[in-house]
Amino acid sequence: MKIEILLTLLGVLGGALVAFGATNQIELLTLDQAIELAERRHPQLAETRALVEAASGRAQQAGTFPNPEAILGAQQIPIQSYPVPDRQYVAGFGQTIPLGNRLSKAREAELLEREVRLRGLDGVYRQLRKRVQSSFATALYQESAFQAQSRITAGLASVVAITKARLDAGDVIPQDLARSEMELARAEVEMRRSESLRKQGLISLSGAMGDPNLEVKSVEGSLDLAFEVPTLDSLAANLASQPELQEAEAGVRASNARIDLVKAERIPDVKVEALYHRLEVSGQNTFDLGLSIPLPLFNRNQGRLREARSDALAAEARVRKTANELNLSLRESYVALTTALDNLKTFRTQILPRAETVLRSAELRYAAGDSALTDVLPVRRDWAAVHLSYLETLRDVMQSWAEVSSFLAQSTKR
Repeated sequence: MKIEILLTLLGVLGGALVAFGATNQIELLTLDQAIELAERRHPQLAETRALVEAASGRAQQAGTFPNPEAILGAQQIPIQSYPVPDRQYVAGFGQTIPLGNRLSKAREAELLEREVRLRGLDGVYRQLRKRVQSSFATALYQESAFQAQSRITAGLASVVAITKARLDAGDVIPQDLARSEMELARAEVEMRRSESLRKQGLISLSGAMGDPNLEVKSVEGSLDLAFEVPTLDSLAANLASQPELQEAEAGVRASNARIDLVKAERIPDVKVEALYHRLEVSGQNTFDLGLSIPLPLFNRNQGRLREARSDALAAEARVRKTANELNLSLRESYVALTTALDNLKTFRTQILPRAETVLRSAELRYAAGDSALTDVLPVRRDWAAVHLSYLETLRDVMQSWAEVSSFLAQSTKR
């Protein structure tokens, strides 16, 4: 009976594990699905959103008025007993009153810090989409390369079959069959290597999406995308709206607000006390008022003011550095895209058609017995290299487009 219960529990546990694993698998993944999953699951986005919320909490707290203080005390408590009760009791409250506009400046500074975090969140979305697009392009290329390598292997298998038939007919020597089988074995090795790279590409894609435990079985899409490439000038006009630059500019505003806050904090706060005073000797009730003002003799916030001004200068320099980096990245990615598109056009119009014609002619002549094995194998090798180079060019186009398209004006989720 116990064994049956244990087997039942193991079966339930195994089913649960299978069900859990099934929920973390995707059979076929598209680019839109990959971006949507990344925006929903990536821990970097969760971290940045939490930092935005923390900045909101600091902004809420910065503008609050100080709490009053309750004061209770007893004075002239004798160490030894005296015949006359000399004790005096006080009770009341104290209130610190910020002078000037320190509270409003503090709240304004924290609100601007929150804006910096929000702009940073926009930048995280932009970089995340770019990484997912690039990883998806690599995974799709490895998928296509594996399929191409499979076709290459199948073609060499047909060459081996033809060579065997010609050997049986006494048309070729046994060394030709051995060479064709060697080429087939090499192709099978390359196919296994390509399959390994395909799996690695899918794992890298899962990592870019923020969930390395997500098992993607395959990706769906086309490396041969049709899109209209905008001009470089139109893309450069969008540089000012890039979240990285807007984050840096928000940092300048936040730094200037910190300077205003430090200046406002140089005005000391005033503390007012109102106390009820009971004189036990005479039985009288009195009322005391007190006012305390810190004297800024030693601490005048000069060090903090110097720090805030230096931070503002650093923030302004950061804006210029970010603008330069964005401009450089745009120009480099644009050159890479246009070059890849020119190469792609050359492959389609000149290289691929000729490679197909040469291979078809070589294989027909070899099948008819009009040529030797040494004639068809180099042609097939060249044809395979051309197709793999074509796929690499398509991958370069997709990856370059991922870089360039990130400079297009687009709405950002938050």
